[in-house]
Amino acid sequence: MRVAGALVCLGILAAGCGPTQGGPPATGGYKLYEAVSSHSSPVVSVIDSRSHASERSLPLGVPSGDWKHLFSITGSSLVDTDPETGMTRNAMQLPGAFQLPPATITGVPGGTSPDGQWLVAESYEGTPNGVPTATHLLLINTAVSKITQRIDLDGYFRFDAVSDDGERLYLIQYLNGKEYYVRLYDTILHKLDENIVVDKSDGNQAMTGLRLSGVASPDGHMLFSMYVRENDNPFIHALSLDGPFAFCLDLPGSGYSSGKADMQWSLAMSRDGSRLYAVNGATGIVAQVDTSNQFSPQIVRTAKIATVNSASIGATTSVLSPDGKTLVTAGSSGIVWVDTASLTVRMESLNEWHVWSLGLSPDGRMLYAVNDKGSIAEVSMASGDVANRFEGAQGQPMALMRVAVS
Repeated sequence: MRVAGALVCLGILAAGCGPTQGGPPATGGYKLYEAVSSHSSPVVSVIDSRSHASERSLPLGVPSGDWKHLFSITGSSLVDTDPETGMTRNAMQLPGAFQLPPATITGVPGGTSPDGQWLVAESYEGTPNGVPTATHLLLINTAVSKITQRIDLDGYFRFDAVSDDGERLYLIQYLNGKEYYVRLYDTILHKLDENIVVDKSDGNQAMTGLRLSGVASPDGHMLFSMYVRENDNPFIHALSLDGPFAFCLDLPGSGYSSGKADMQWSLAMSRDGSRLYAVNGATGIVAQVDTSNQFSPQIVRTAKIATVNSASIGATTSVLSPDGKTLVTAGSSGIVWVDTASLTVRMESLNEWHVWSLGLSPDGRMLYAVNDKGSIAEVSMASGDVANRFEGAQGQPMALMRVAVS
């Protein structure tokens, strides 16, 4: 699935100055919610930015939109945990063994509507050669902790998205080892829409690719997912959550079979939802997408920033300043500040680090970087100065899910 974006090649826009000199900035008082995979089970560790101590461990799950709830599945129970205290708010028995759908390639779970009111859990049966022959889904209203619908389908389906009103459930229907359809399940009529969700630009039905991560528009009308392919270019899948249509926005690249650098794409959206940036810090490609019109999202320009060869980078490696003027992304080594007006690099930091995940404080003052060894750096957004370095949670880092005010 492809669409012709207005790709304006700006050439190689090389990095300029390094961080400004001077003393380290005053540290902020924040709580870092870091997802890690440990020997026992994956958890979300809550770390205090001042003391650097891990204050509590939460079960790995998917948060509500306001982060007042963290939903996880333990055994056959859906557990609602208060992220601020670690206390269990509620535990609801499920009709069997279900799981939360993955939201990122690193294994962070998802399954919620953009506003967090609806949650979908999955279960499979009959897996000859590892391919399920039946799919079972639960649609759960998280506001009242109630299963509103059980959906049983023949074949192998995976969750893609659910609308804020809970009436439209989007699924990936696997056809074979590589191809799949995007399908719309109408929860009011209790059936799959007969029509395949197609790319409006060319009418293609079947898709191929591996999903890395996704971000929903603030108004809940669109879901933008980052896909890579083995021997073809990557693309952004722009899915309407209001009806059965989508757009595929092609990005530069030749496929990850030639090297893992092509796997290292991430997405960052402006707070008003009008702009989306797709960034590959390993190859140096930055693309800006105009998302102001849900019926015609378009790539309006691309640029190549100077980088070195590839490193280990996770799926949440780009953040956008609150004013939308600065994009910070993990390069192949360290992090770079990109001016969004010119798509040029204006600052660098942590040049010796291989950054796995980034998180930004709510006020946009402090940047937190997690490297592939699990260490955390606290960096000034304004100057690039490193205020602190400390050890993160025990285990393999998955993602820095949230930075919150203490």
